[in-house]
Amino acid sequence: MVPASRLLRTISIGIAAGLLCALSACGRNESKVNIDVYAASSLTTAMTSIASAFERTEPNIHIVLNFAGSATLVEQIKQGAPADVVVFADDKQMNDLVESGNVNEDTVTNIATNMLTLIVEKGNPLNIKNVSDLASPQVRTVLCDVVQPCGKYAAQVLERAKVVVQPRSKETNVSGVTQKVASGEADAGIVYVTDALANASKLGALPIDKDVNVSNNYPIAALNELSATAQQATQTFIDFVMGGGQKILNDYGFINP
Repeated sequence: MVPASRLLRTISIGIAAGLLCALSACGRNESKVNIDVYAASSLTTAMTSIASAFERTEPNIHIVLNFAGSATLVEQIKQGAPADVVVFADDKQMNDLVESGNVNEDTVTNIATNMLTLIVEKGNPLNIKNVSDLASPQVRTVLCDVVQPCGKYAAQVLERAKVVVQPRSKETNVSGVTQKVASGEADAGIVYVTDALANASKLGALPIDKDVNVSNNYPIAALNELSATAQQATQTFIDFVMGGGQKILNDYGFINP
């Protein structure tokens, strides 16, 4: 049996070591704040650049990015995903999270707008000219699922143009559409202008007539129930996106709000 005096001494040493570890963070850098940003897939290249630029100006804040279709992000957050900031490709998803109490309504702001364009295989071997050509059964068309903003807006374009399309697949995000057209698995698709620009070396793009095209907003916001430190860091990031981040968004083809 260990003598009581030795046991007490051991416990005392353990407590002291624990306090020392807590004060020193056991060698870990506790000064850096991690902020999880959940963003729409169409923002992948632009938001990655924004995060890098932000970290150069705010070295004590680290941005962790997660990209997916806006509707998918909503489900992830409602199921408890650890997001601090959300950026969607449509107001609908943001309004949904405001109503559910996940998002701080006071922080919601629009960072950019976008438009849609028609994409085709590199070289346009089928000589597709406009969205009306997508009605042909010979044209393998892929679209986003209508639950995602890219699919909802594509459906609006087709409805305005009075074109009926039977897509070969319905993708969960806009990246899926660009990848299938770029790889030759599909002949055409409808995506955001910014996605066509980002993949200009792999596919062709054709403008959609202004009278049938639509634009969309990109709202950003902080989530509710964040710590005081996280609140400050997330607001610093949102302020950066609305400041210096605007030029970066412009460089990738996004339009100022």
